[in-house]
Order: sequence, then C-alpha cells, then structure tokens
Amino acid sequence: MQLFSILSVILIFAPLAVLLSVTPYLTRETISFGVTVSEYNYYTPILRKLRRTFATVSLIGNAMFILVCLYLLRSANEESSAIITGVCTMIFIVYWVALHLFFHFKMKKIKETLPTAEAPQRIKIDTTFRQNKLTYSNYWFLIHITIIVAIGIISTLNYDALPNVIPMKYDFQGNITSSVPKTYLSVLAINLVQLGVIALMMLVNWSIKTSKQQLTMTNPAQFAAENIQFRRKWSLFTLITGLLLTILFAFIQINMFVPNLVLLTAISFIVPVVIVLGAIWLALTGRQGGGEIRNRQEDHERSKEQPLNDDDYWKLGFIYYNSNDPSFTVEKRYGIGWTINFAHPLSWVLLLLIIAIVVISRVLSQ
Repeated sequence: MQLFSILSVILIFAPLAVLLSVTPYLTRETISFGVTVSEYNYYTPILRKLRRTFATVSLIGNAMFILVCLYLLRSANEESSAIITGVCTMIFIVYWVALHLFFHFKMKKIKETLPTAEAPQRIKIDTTFRQNKLTYSNYWFLIHITIIVAIGIISTLNYDALPNVIPMKYDFQGNITSSVPKTYLSVLAINLVQLGVIALMMLVNWSIKTSKQQLTMTNPAQFAAENIQFRRKWSLFTLITGLLLTILFAFIQINMFVPNLVLLTAISFIVPVVIVLGAIWLALTGRQGGGEIRNRQEDHERSKEQPLNDDDYWKLGFIYYNSNDPSFTVEKRYGIGWTINFAHPLSWVLLLLIIAIVVISRVLSQ
C-alpha cells in the first residue's frame, strides 16, 4: 500500500474536486459558465438549476474517479503508483474540461432566451483605484532570494564533502532510484530552479497588481474596495507559496549533505498539501474579484442591465485572446484568480519559463 500516494489523492484531489464542483457559485455574478449575463439573470431559476446540476454531476463523477484511483493504489507498488497517479491526474483534468465545455455551450443557448434590459448600458469606474496599494511589494521576495543564496554558498563550501555520485531521488523504502555525478552544476542546479520559481512568483505578484481593472454597473467604490482586498490576499498567498517552495527545495539540497529521508519525505508531502489547501480555502472565502459568495439582495434589487459583453474574446469561456487589449493579465472568467492574455507576446515568454522550470526539474530527478 502506497500511503503517501493515497494521502495525496485524499488531501489534494478530493478538495480540488469539491472546489471545481462549486466553481460556478464562486464566479462573478455577471458570469455564468464563462458567458456574460446580467446580475438579475444569474439568479433566475433556470441558471440556479444549471449550477445545481453541474455541482451534482461533478461531485458524483469526481467521487467515482477518486474511489477507483484509491482502489488501484491500494495494492500498487512504487512504480505503478506513479503511473496510476499520473493517469488519474490526466483523467481528472480531461473530465473537468469536458464538463465545463458541455455546460458552457449549454449556457450559450440558454442566454438567447434570457430577458435583457432595454435601458442604455452604463459603466461605472473608480478613477482612484490605481492609487491604492493593490499588492504586497516584490521586495518581500528578497527573503526568499537570501535563503537561496545562503544555501548555495553552504553547498559550494561543502562541495568536497559530497560523494562523487549524488543521490537525487528515493523510493518510499529509502532506496536510491536516481543519481548524478558530482559537479558544481549538479550541486547548484536546485538553486537555479529555485531562482526560476521565485522569478515566476514575482511575475505572478506583478500581474496581480497590474491586471486590468474590472468595470461595474453599480457601486464603483464598494466594487473597487472588494477587488483591492481580493488582490492583496492572493498577493500574500503568492509570497507564502514562494517561501514554502523555497524551504522545500532547500531541504532537498541540504539532504545531499545531511541525509534525512524521513524529514525530506514529510516536507515534500506537507508543502504541496498546505499550498493546495490554502488556495482552496482562499477560493471558498469569497467570490472571484472580491465580495461575499452569498448575495442577500432581493430579486428586485438586482441589476437587469447587461454588463460589458466581451464573450468573443473568451474562447471556450476560459481562454482570453484579445490582440486589441494591451493587458498581460486579466481576472479569470471561470474560476478564481488570474489568467494571461494569449494575444500578448509576453504570455509566450511566461509559458517558456514554466516549461523550462519543469524540464530542468525533471532532468534533475532522473
């Protein structure tokens, strides 16, 4: 029985399944399955039923998937556990995408039958929005960089104490499954990966700060205040995530000099779980962009005005592609957080950076 693989499924896949199932309840009240609707229409019986149906189908499907995955892992060995976990992850992603697309296209058909306001469209904006402190400073990442540099210096000073072949990967029984010859590059490669991860986190934090300001039909001051709070809490989460990953990589590197497989395994398990559960907790404490999940307004108080309709720029309801928009990042239309404008040249630089980090990490683990 692969205890850590099973715990990963329970503590990561299960909470993610719940989060994805309730995502339609967490989006802005002017978005339904990636389609623009009025706030009034969002709470009509037909769309309420659509959200309940999605949540039910998603929870049942994910529960069956998780149970099958746990059953297969019950008696799997080390090698087959990795394969099963990888296959289950792919199935999990494919199932979610397929479910989203089905309801997205269903929503597009329903929209044609929904009533729209006859009044002229009005957009309100808080012109002082950019004068506020939207995120925590990237200077906080100096703490992360200091730790990386310190571990790099310690590794260099203790280079001669390392064996000629460095263990890089272990199985759960403590046996070495991958190793590399000792060179300065192999010893310090983890530091390079760390710096790449921190550069990515700094870019994410910068993107949260500079992402396009959203427009509203109603109270612009309250709308802006909620969005500022939303950005700041996710900025703080980015800083904490970067620090946790820095600590994780530091333990991996220190393990070269002072082997402690039990501690390393525990840290390698705890850090990803804490990050995932933290992200899920944040997502469930407020709507996308800010504001409470539960709307206490009466139906007659909700706006019937159609918000700014940019559906043509959102491919399949969640991929943003707008060459006329200079913004690099925008708030997600479906889900929590931010996404990139795939028409922006910098988006491809970011994708290459992510691929490079993954490839280097993969090479190091061989």
